[in-house]
Amino acid sequence: MSRETPTLGFEVADRWEGGFLGEITLTNTTSQTIAGWSLNFDTTGFAIRDAWGGDLRTHGNMANLEAKGWTTNIAPGQSVTFGFSAVGASPSELGSLGFRANVDDGSVITVPEDGDPENWNSTQPDEIGTTLPVGGADGAPFGAADYEVVLNKSMLFYYANYAGDLPDDHPISWRWDATLDDGAEVGRDLSGGMFDAGDHVKFGLPMAGTATTLAWGGLAFEGGYKDTGAYAALSEHLRQLNDYFLNAYDDKGTADLSDDVFHAQVGDGNADHAFWGAPEDMLMERPVYSVDAENPGTEVTAQTAAALASASMFFRAQGDTAYADELLEKAQQLFSFSERYLGNYTDTVTDAAQFYNSWSGYADELSWAANWLYQATDDDAYLQKSKDYYVEPNTAFAFGWENMSNGTALLLAQQTGDERYVDDLDRHLDYWMTEIATTPGTDTNDGLAWVDEWGANRYAANTSLLATVHAKHLADADPASNADRIEDLLDFAGDQLDFMMGDNPDEQGFVVGFGETFPLNPHHRGASGTTHVGDPAPNAYTLHGALVGGPTLNGSYEDVRSNYVLNEVATDYNAGFSGALAGVYESLVYDDWM
Repeated sequence: MSRETPTLGFEVADRWEGGFLGEITLTNTTSQTIAGWSLNFDTTGFAIRDAWGGDLRTHGNMANLEAKGWTTNIAPGQSVTFGFSAVGASPSELGSLGFRANVDDGSVITVPEDGDPENWNSTQPDEIGTTLPVGGADGAPFGAADYEVVLNKSMLFYYANYAGDLPDDHPISWRWDATLDDGAEVGRDLSGGMFDAGDHVKFGLPMAGTATTLAWGGLAFEGGYKDTGAYAALSEHLRQLNDYFLNAYDDKGTADLSDDVFHAQVGDGNADHAFWGAPEDMLMERPVYSVDAENPGTEVTAQTAAALASASMFFRAQGDTAYADELLEKAQQLFSFSERYLGNYTDTVTDAAQFYNSWSGYADELSWAANWLYQATDDDAYLQKSKDYYVEPNTAFAFGWENMSNGTALLLAQQTGDERYVDDLDRHLDYWMTEIATTPGTDTNDGLAWVDEWGANRYAANTSLLATVHAKHLADADPASNADRIEDLLDFAGDQLDFMMGDNPDEQGFVVGFGETFPLNPHHRGASGTTHVGDPAPNAYTLHGALVGGPTLNGSYEDVRSNYVLNEVATDYNAGFSGALAGVYESLVYDDWM
């Protein structure tokens, strides 16, 4: 009589030139809990770059993955999916498979390299690893395991929006080099950076807002990013963005600010939006829109200074001092330019007014940028500037690319403890947690906090980032005294993320590639694989990790490509979402949060 055996499945989830993404699914088809496991397999023909869901060791042409965190304690009938990215040829199956599973009767099921289930046998167990929650609190369906998966998927979305000369091992198989001539008319290499959404304009203001928000999440939740294996991808994204900003800022090699030029946008919004197709196939002219001393654009230059300053902190923490120094030097210079030559950026970059207008003016960006320079330099003069430029935030709206004031309120509240900033922060978070309109919820979810139909998920995700950053600050300060507030903040953030991942009345996921019901037709030209937005066929490619705009206030949603209000995707939609995922993950696995 053969012993009950778990089953293993392998698939190549994505391919690109020179590499692939491999996913392994372990299903516990035994009647006992699998407390831990170890998997050996042959890597002849490819080399693993990153792994998630298990600790990786390699020796020659063999790799070993050991259960970690949420891939331990697998209940009967439960499946877990983990995997790796690799360079080289993708295999149809994993060769020379060897597997051990520790089960709860105290024995170990093993399979030799020939993979024959009849040869499985029992031995005494080895030491079992620690356990991470699979489900969330109060019966919520998602836990640390899910947040780890979704965070890694969210990193894939940014790769899909890369511009420029892509490396041979770029992780998105259906993307290749594009916009290589961007900037030629002004003598600068503006080929890189990221497209803002499902189109192909490089809008400077939301790109810089995305970069700063991504860096903030990475700095606040470095442990969460590293533990989940998402940190390397985050580093690549921040370098892609900030290399572009360095090229976009032409200071003419002088200390004189009056001759500085910042190239704030590449591409004509109307011409771009009239084209439905992959970025590699664009033929239209791509003009460069620039700001200078006579034609200033304070919002975009100050926000870019914030991006450079926050990135300098991120890369300095990695030990990349030379790059961090370069970023910080340019951040300080660009901030000085922003202060000296004041003016609304859409008065100069008029094309942007139709798509990314600055309704709040530029004081919020100056205050925000000064604060990041304070953090990067520890110079109190920048802290004073952040206070001087401070704008009372709109309690009933949200932190985002256009208005950073609620984010600045959080930073100043934490840095100074001044009543003004603390009150502004608490009033904003209380509004979102207790007063804002919400969509219908479930027994385990109070619904999505809803402030606007255009990118509803984006605003809830951004506020979730603020909530998790503040919760961690309170936990670091005094977890016992702040326990109730920390719990409220984390419950709110967890609810918002869970709703987007599928804990809602329709069980509709809003993260592409996650869960059983996710958007198949996000509004994204490259992923659609078609030359007509109204083509009835589903998107040709899965835009893994993209957060779509979200539902209406009554909870309705349609997965229709042409509905750009509900089904748009954008890098700024994902920026706060990624950071919040890392924060909620940390809150579940780190004991010192509570």
